[in-house]
Amino acid sequence: MTDQAESLDLPEHPAPPEPAERTGDANLDFVRTQLAHRHLQFTPVPSWPGHRRALKQEAVRRGLTVRDAEKASYFFDGGRCVGGTVGLISTLAGYSAVRTTGSKALTKDLLSRAGLPVPQGRHFGAKRLESAVSWWADQTQAGSAGDVVVKPVDGNAGRGVSVEVRTEEQLRAAWQLARRESSRKQIIVEQQVAGVDTRVFVVGRRAVAATVRVPAHVIGDGTRSVASLAEEYEQARTVHTYLSSRPTYLDVGLLGRRGVALDDVPAPGEVVFLNGTANVSQGGVTVDVTEQIHPQLLDLAVRAVDAFPDLRAAGVDLLVPDLGAPEGATVIEINTSANFSINQVPGYGPPRDVAAAMLEEMLTGR
Repeated sequence: MTDQAESLDLPEHPAPPEPAERTGDANLDFVRTQLAHRHLQFTPVPSWPGHRRALKQEAVRRGLTVRDAEKASYFFDGGRCVGGTVGLISTLAGYSAVRTTGSKALTKDLLSRAGLPVPQGRHFGAKRLESAVSWWADQTQAGSAGDVVVKPVDGNAGRGVSVEVRTEEQLRAAWQLARRESSRKQIIVEQQVAGVDTRVFVVGRRAVAATVRVPAHVIGDGTRSVASLAEEYEQARTVHTYLSSRPTYLDVGLLGRRGVALDDVPAPGEVVFLNGTANVSQGGVTVDVTEQIHPQLLDLAVRAVDAFPDLRAAGVDLLVPDLGAPEGATVIEINTSANFSINQVPGYGPPRDVAAAMLEEMLTGR
């Protein structure tokens, strides 16, 4: 890289460890093969009502009556309530499923007992940092640790999650970050597995959409700085209402640890990730892969939802090394309050009508 000074009007955060779970070469490969040729060509979405309103609009389209009560909306067919949603949690998710999936530790336990692949690791009380350090040291000495992920047992949207933790100092810093974000004061330390972050939305016993999320990034042209490219990237996102409402999180700490400065000029074709999180709330971008993902990966997501007896709709987060093969895929999380916007209006690719699938399940799946 050569030097070139540019300004950048994006939020900067001197975060200690990386606030995300999904990073690595898989993201790099995905950007190069799937996005490089259309990097700034986001699918135009001039307006989007949002998750809840999309459900309500679909209910009205089907001739149902919508009744709102505080943060809840209920759908009536004549005098019979056929379903609804409280916030982002629909009536297709039972109380037990919501409570259980709210704990990453309990979720892993149920998935593991169902024979599904999950990352290896342990969870600790927030006051047991020294026990966690000792366990991590034993794993490292045995050669089975590698990079680890540290996250709150009840975190969401990537908050409190640190990846590429490989030293005791990093582990201790990541622990404090996770502890601040955990209301249950429980921390998970687990193996970091490779793959692209893939959200499969399951309704009933069918995977209706699959979307890959990758961190915000720029692609070098050999003449402009990271700062200038990031401004162009942010401008390109404005055609997509949902994505542009969530500004890019610029992690200058991560860039520095990777030897990148904002005034550096990336070589032509060089990919520079602006942060380490694929979460849309942090500026991550979404790519529809419903037609190209291997059928067994969709089946894995369906089986993951089926592990919870009172769950009929959820977002399943997978880490997938190869979208064309099921080998090595891992179930990371089951989200009963998953915002289906990332599937219904992806940043790249065709929309998938998750709202229609959910209303159909409410009407016919009882």
